Order: sequence, then C-alpha cells, then structure tokens
Amino acid sequence: MFDSGLGGLTILKALQKMLPNEQFIYFGDTAHLPYGDKSAEALTTYVEAITQFLKSRNCKMIVVACNSATTVIHQAKNVPYTSAQIVEVISPIVNLIATQTKYKNIGIIGTRKTIGSGMFNVALQKLNPNLTIVAKATPLLVPLIEDGFMEERVLFPVFDRYFADFKACELLIPACTHYPIIYQQIEKYFDYSLKVLHTPKIIAETVASYLKNEQLEHQGTKSQDEYHLSDITDEFIREAELFLGQKVKFQKTLLN
Repeated sequence: MFDSGLGGLTILKALQKMLPNEQFIYFGDTAHLPYGDKSAEALTTYVEAITQFLKSRNCKMIVVACNSATTVIHQAKNVPYTSAQIVEVISPIVNLIATQTKYKNIGIIGTRKTIGSGMFNVALQKLNPNLTIVAKATPLLVPLIEDGFMEERVLFPVFDRYFADFKACELLIPACTHYPIIYQQIEKYFDYSLKVLHTPKIIAETVASYLKNEQLEHQGTKSQDEYHLSDITDEFIREAELFLGQKVKFQKTLLN
C-alpha cells in the first residue's frame, strides 16, 4: 500500500488489526508530499513508479491509501495491476454511502485535489441522486494533525471557518486519510448531531473481502511488514508513531 506520507498509516493500522496474518509493504512518498497540491501529470508519474516498486516486492494487490492518488490511478497507463487488484479509498466509501438509506445530507472534506476532482460528488449522486452533498476543501487540517495540534481550543476555531455550511449534514466523509485521527473532535464540535464515517475500517473490510473471494488469504507464517519512505526525517518518525500507535523501522527507498 502507499500514500504520500503519514495519512495512509491510519488505514495500515486498520488493515494490520483486521488481517494479522498478512504481510504489508508500505511506501510513503514523503519526498513528494503533499500530493493534494500536485498536478495530475506529477501524480501519475509518482503512482506508476510506486506501483511498479510494489510489484517488484511481489505484492498480490495494492491499497491506494491516498485520495489524491486515487484521482489518477485508474487513468495511469503503466500501473502493473488490474482494476480488480487495486483497492482505493473512494470507491468502497461511495458504494457504501450510496446504498444506505439512513443518511440523506452528506458532508465531504478533503484536500483541494480530492474535492476539486469532484469524484465523490459525481459518483455518489450518480448512484443516489436523492443525496444532498456539501463538499469543502480543508487543507489546513493536515498540517495541524501532523504537528500534533489536535486540541479542541486549536481545532474548533478552524472548524468554525470550514464547517459553516455543514450544519444540516448528518454524516461526514473524511476524504483524507489524516482526518480519522480527529473524528472525535469533529463529532464533538457538532454536538454529536453528525457522524464521521470511520473510513479505515471500511477500506480494511474491502481488502479482507477481496482476499477471501479470490482465495488469496495468507495461510503460512507471517513475514515481517516493511516500511519504505522516499525521504526520512526525525519529525516523520515521531509523527508515524502517533498514527500507528507503535514504533516501526523505516527504510529509505528511492525510486526511478
């Protein structure tokens, strides 16, 4: 699985919990973060190089743990995986929300790239035109989370700015893999009248279902997980421990 950096670790943590016998190989493209402000051409180049690296590590499927990368992966020409072998962070959420009947007013927050692509809005309304959707780019939340500013006294004034149009929303889709870290603060801000979707669990369930259906579940001894980064900093190591809830060993891996 891969991401531009930290956010995907929230999904990795959910996967490790749900699939303890599987080996996970994680690539964080920290040399090129943030992905949210990159052009589609640049993102496609990164995605192709990373997926080819994961193929060289004999990965049987990939998880695109990044909403911004998801906006280009299905159009990229040099990705050595079929669509069936790719689980990304948009389709499973769209399929779940479009088929449920409890929530009609949906909010979506994410990076400028994800929100600007309109992928969530278009896909949701195509499957369920009865949904009312409010989408907002919330780029300031990512650096706040990465720098550990998750106290209510810091976040709530930012929420005042970003969530002014979300008062009628019943469900919020955090379309950025960083945001599950602060789902409790968001729900409290709305006085629990709004539910934040727990996206990492949904992605993990999708991966588990694919492995079972394709009879690809690992049956032998688990191999050690690998953690690759295109650039390593002390700050990233510190923040990764916050996201994963444990210390792991990262290795620097440069891609062509």
